[in-house]
Amino acid sequence: MNKVSSIQNFRPTGMNKSLLLATSLTAALALSAVAQSYTVVELAPTSPVSIAYGLSSSGAVGNVSPTLSTVGARATLWDGVNQIDLHPAIFDDAATGTVGRSTALGAAGNVQVGWGSGVINSNRLSPVMWRGTAASATVLTIPFATGGGQAVATDGKQIVGYATGVNKDGTALSTSRGIVWDVATGAATDLGDGGGSGAFVYGVGGGKQVGYVFKSLAVAAMWSGTSKSLVTMNPVNAVMSVANATDGVRQVGYAGYDVRVRVEAVKGNKDARFNYATVWTGTAASAVNIHPYPFTHSYAMSVAGSYIAGYGADAAAIGTPAYFHAIVWDGNFQFTDLNNLLPAGFVGSQALAVDANGNVAGYMMAADGTRHAVVWMLTAAK
Repeated sequence: MNKVSSIQNFRPTGMNKSLLLATSLTAALALSAVAQSYTVVELAPTSPVSIAYGLSSSGAVGNVSPTLSTVGARATLWDGVNQIDLHPAIFDDAATGTVGRSTALGAAGNVQVGWGSGVINSNRLSPVMWRGTAASATVLTIPFATGGGQAVATDGKQIVGYATGVNKDGTALSTSRGIVWDVATGAATDLGDGGGSGAFVYGVGGGKQVGYVFKSLAVAAMWSGTSKSLVTMNPVNAVMSVANATDGVRQVGYAGYDVRVRVEAVKGNKDARFNYATVWTGTAASAVNIHPYPFTHSYAMSVAGSYIAGYGADAAAIGTPAYFHAIVWDGNFQFTDLNNLLPAGFVGSQALAVDANGNVAGYMMAADGTRHAVVWMLTAAK
């Protein structure tokens, strides 16, 4: 294990206990509708690329990469004191010296989930569960013939993800199918392919699983543990939608709307798509747009307690992370722009996970293109 070089005593559930930083980064937020104060904790300052995808009482999880290309990415747990390498040795080939890849995408309590890839699985992805160490890695069973898959999220009781199927004679890949695993037994349930065009499951909580099914475009979807329980949640007038996370009551993600922007155009360039962060409570009709203006696009990625985390983007910046701004919403859907707290040299950020105490995990991007895993710790009100 390697010592985390810039922090001590990072505790996701402790909010503001014993945080040590070189510089205090609390500030009033110009774009915020609320006066929330956060402290920035950089998790892997010496790595060219690191991302924190998940957050739980055991710490933040994600990956650390030795190069900007993410080749050789290794699943990582930051437990508040140590940077713990979770990369499973089974994905490395000692005979040839070939090193595999892995990433932890979600966590709850002492359970971490993600994927691994290497010679052993023909460099395809395999879903993996950990319990705090590399040695604890377990490759999860995929309940159908597959070309590879991954575990994306867990609530400590269930794990969800998806895998690519293969055709009946095993000669070609087919559509993606959602999967839910039982944490205690490892038993896997096939959630199906959403009716034949493909299903992707991204979030789980309270016995509900969410993601999207593909019907010419993505359509936000929710399951209750079986393929027959599928409910679609595309909002009225939305052309597409994706649900990224759920706590069992609320589902969060985004919906896309095509808006006429050039009436005068003779042909082409008449419509533009705008993606807006969205919250549901189980039905298409329940959709609530929580888009944080003045951003052009927004995405909700995680929900816990009264908090929602995600990011906003400028119109010209889709696919350009330098323009992403990490966002956290409170219980009244008022938002805080966490980008305003970034240290000098960092130009953009994404919030990918939030816990019930309002602490946020994700990454910040430097001007040179490097990405650094980060946790924004909510500081107690005085």
